[in-house]
Amino acid sequence: MNTSTLNLDKIAAECAQNIVKNVKEKSQGVKNPVDTLERLVTKTLGVLQQQGIYAMMLFLFSRTSDEKKIAPFIRSELYNMVKKLPEFENETVEDIPDKALQFYSNNVLDNLDTLFLFRDLFEQTLIYTRFGAKAASE
Repeated sequence: MNTSTLNLDKIAAECAQNIVKNVKEKSQGVKNPVDTLERLVTKTLGVLQQQGIYAMMLFLFSRTSDEKKIAPFIRSELYNMVKKLPEFENETVEDIPDKALQFYSNNVLDNLDTLFLFRDLFEQTLIYTRFGAKAASE
């Protein structure tokens, strides 16, 4: 019997590190990718805290210009983080607006415990990402 405990703070920290690293290494066509990441994550965190997970995902899909080029790095790591949760380890979340939003509607929003877990985990990840981007830009 596996009684290992899932360390959500560690998962959030690793996800945040991956977001910053991937933006620094892989973003193309963005003048200041880490600064853009910091701004976008700050806005995204505000949307999550005020409006919720569904609005946050809509916000990330609605970005334009440089933020549009950075948003997929955030979304993809959040999807990867979801798969680390036992209940969702076999799920596939496609980075297509309709499919991703449907995943959140069908699997997250209909269960309050899951909704609060995702909200708290995403919030912690975005906070760590914001601080990581700030540290990387200095």
